[in-house]
Amino acid sequence: MFIIVKYGNNETLLCNPSCAVINLLTSIKRRAGYGNSNVIVDLSDETGLVKELDTHKYDYANKYVESHATYILVQKEPVPDNESIADSGSTPTPTVYQYTPLLEQYADLFPNYQLRVDHIEKKPTRKRTGGKSPSPAGRFQRTKDKKSDSAATKKGAKRK
Repeated sequence: MFIIVKYGNNETLLCNPSCAVINLLTSIKRRAGYGNSNVIVDLSDETGLVKELDTHKYDYANKYVESHATYILVQKEPVPDNESIADSGSTPTPTVYQYTPLLEQYADLFPNYQLRVDHIEKKPTRKRTGGKSPSPAGRFQRTKDKKSDSAATKKGAKRK
């Protein structure tokens, strides 16, 4: 299994994605010449869809990329916020990122390339009410008292 990563002046890297995402991105960053910088790198496919691999650092990279596919190296930068969170007094909003392709003349090489991010909304989590266990093993079960048990068997015996 391998992927091709394009960057710079149409340079290519051959990479094995059968490893943790953090290892793949670190290797790509080092081999592309960004190893000693604070640049955050990610990959986008040939259409421009950013994979957002750094949000899955400890998963295997081959879950998020296709074998034998070509990817473009992109730089991920946080967009500076105009308001100070401490001054506003509200809850902090999620960080917004800007992506820049690190491949020169990408528009000529990939005419359908439009850089974009596919935002997947997180499913709302249900909060448990009470401190009891949700398993049936922890629930209290009523025991039948002997009088009602014996009366039921007597009625059943008379009907026969």
